[in-house]
Amino acid sequence: MRDYIIVMALSGLGGLLIGVAAFYYLNRFLQRFRLSRRLGEAFMAQEEAENLLKKHNFKVIDKQRRADIITYIDGRPNLSYVQADFIVEKRGKYYVAEVKSGETVANPSDPSTRRQLLEYKFAYQPDGLILVDMVERKLHLIDYYLPEKGEDKLIKIVMALLIAGIVLGLLWLFISVRIL
Repeated sequence: MRDYIIVMALSGLGGLLIGVAAFYYLNRFLQRFRLSRRLGEAFMAQEEAENLLKKHNFKVIDKQRRADIITYIDGRPNLSYVQADFIVEKRGKYYVAEVKSGETVANPSDPSTRRQLLEYKFAYQPDGLILVDMVERKLHLIDYYLPEKGEDKLIKIVMALLIAGIVLGLLWLFISVRIL
């Protein structure tokens, strides 16, 4: 009986080890499969994006161009880089084109996409930025404007005066309609 229990325990332990190993290797296989599929989709999206850019009369100058950037961390320089999908040219102006194929990241208002495009504007200093939306098969020309200090106060004052003028105009209209 004792030998039977030992054999059963060893069999159970062996089965457990085989199950863990099978799960580990199956999981690795699935991760590699998903990664290769995602990379294949990304490669196809890059090719389609290049054709879309050419269709809109952009000339592809470079692909996957890196630009070095130095980030100072506590005063110490740290060299890194950004990498743009395409550098394109149209009518003598140069643009950085970024290809996005996901629903949310293809939105120029998505925070991660916006930050990435801002990095490109800073690193490459192009004439413009193009977001290639592969979900909608569209090109979006992106630009950024940062108001100078004090300029935002002027905008608020102008908006307040505009709203006050509209309110006064409506009041005048209502008063004059009742009088007539």
